[in-house]
Amino acid sequence: MPGEVMPGEVHGGTTGPRSVPEIVPEPAVDGPARVPDLTSAGRSAVVPGAAPPADVGPGTPDDDAPVVPHLLPSGRSPGRTVGAALVTGVVWAAVAHHFGPHLLAAPFLAFEALAVVVSVTDLSHRLVPRHLLYGGLAVIVPLLVAVSAVDHHWSHLGAAALWGAVSFGAFFVIWYVWPRSMGFGDVRLAGVIGLTVGFLGPIHVYLAFLSGFVIGLVFGLVLMAVASAGRKSHFPFGPALVTGATIAVLWGGTLGQHLFHSGS
Repeated sequence: MPGEVMPGEVHGGTTGPRSVPEIVPEPAVDGPARVPDLTSAGRSAVVPGAAPPADVGPGTPDDDAPVVPHLLPSGRSPGRTVGAALVTGVVWAAVAHHFGPHLLAAPFLAFEALAVVVSVTDLSHRLVPRHLLYGGLAVIVPLLVAVSAVDHHWSHLGAAALWGAVSFGAFFVIWYVWPRSMGFGDVRLAGVIGLTVGFLGPIHVYLAFLSGFVIGLVFGLVLMAVASAGRKSHFPFGPALVTGATIAVLWGGTLGQHLFHSGS
């Protein structure tokens, strides 16, 4: 019929006096809208108020667990730098007093410098960078070799390599079975601790990790009480590990005698 618009005949133009322009509805968007996130983590940000995506569920990093804030400023901080220098000086003085004028002090001075840097980095960025650990090993291992050559005690170097491998392997199993318990940087750090402290003996290695886990537990409980963190929250574990290692280096022999009635 004249002037009647038949179905399918309207495509944005006009068809007779009663034609109307075609209206194309915008497609509906299901689920949360995502915007690119230009952070190093490579994640996409979910617009606030939208429903969580399907790939995020309980036990993932994006769940409702409280987020523990950075315990040290992540940017440039003169106070953090001065504090790290003071801690390094105090620990170096303790190591020098403990070992005296002996070459054995050298690898442990290097280890303690690495321990402070790792602690500050983990507290400010929640990372234990591999380049720090590999750089530390590049200094510590030759010094341990030099000590073995001077003292003609190559068995200590072999024991150090063994305990480094055992420590790395044990932490790797924990990380593989329960990946939320720690980062892989902590696994590498455990290997460095086992190698360095293992040069002193197996009791020192045992006390290093025992102290580290106890300190980590106490540290986590304090953060849960002070920072409103939950049991699923992630805490920096590196500072606890290196603190336990320092305790073993300085007092491992004395603690070993009291706990196991044997010298180290």
